[in-house]
Amino acid sequence: MRKKTFSLLALSLGLILAACAGTQIERNSVPGLDINGKKLWILVDEQKAYTEYTNKLDSLWNVYGQKNNLEIEYRKNEALALEPVSPKTLMGECQDSYLLQTTVSGKSQTTQYDASTGMIVGNSSEVEYTSIMYDCNNGKVVWKAVLKTTGMNLWAQSELVKGIIKDFHENSILKEEK
Repeated sequence: MRKKTFSLLALSLGLILAACAGTQIERNSVPGLDINGKKLWILVDEQKAYTEYTNKLDSLWNVYGQKNNLEIEYRKNEALALEPVSPKTLMGECQDSYLLQTTVSGKSQTTQYDASTGMIVGNSSEVEYTSIMYDCNNGKVVWKAVLKTTGMNLWAQSELVKGIIKDFHENSILKEEK
């Protein structure tokens, strides 16, 4: 009975650790970047293999935009779009603003094993998003990040948007917050 309880405890702990493995962001930006008072155009490129990781990003961006006094213009390239919108095309529309292009750049399964029992105690998905922000006035890249997170699709989407907004605040790219 004690061994069974220990195994269940190990299984529970493994599942909790797998779900909370965290979010990592690797980023870079030009010095002094400030998007306060500017509109942020969001372009999401959906890929057929990862549609569940991009299908509700518009509502998340709108919520976080309102919370942070950031005007959002959202566009999405469907996975099977006949004429997808390119960042270059949007540059003409987004003058005096910034364009943030996001795509799912990878997904992998991770599995943990309990060394004492040799059993699988949990598995989770790690999804990787790549986001590039352009200055619409000159088309130059001003911010780039690769964000890796684990968990289900809705969790990953939320972590993406929260991670970007958090980075904007931590690096004084976005100063206002409600």
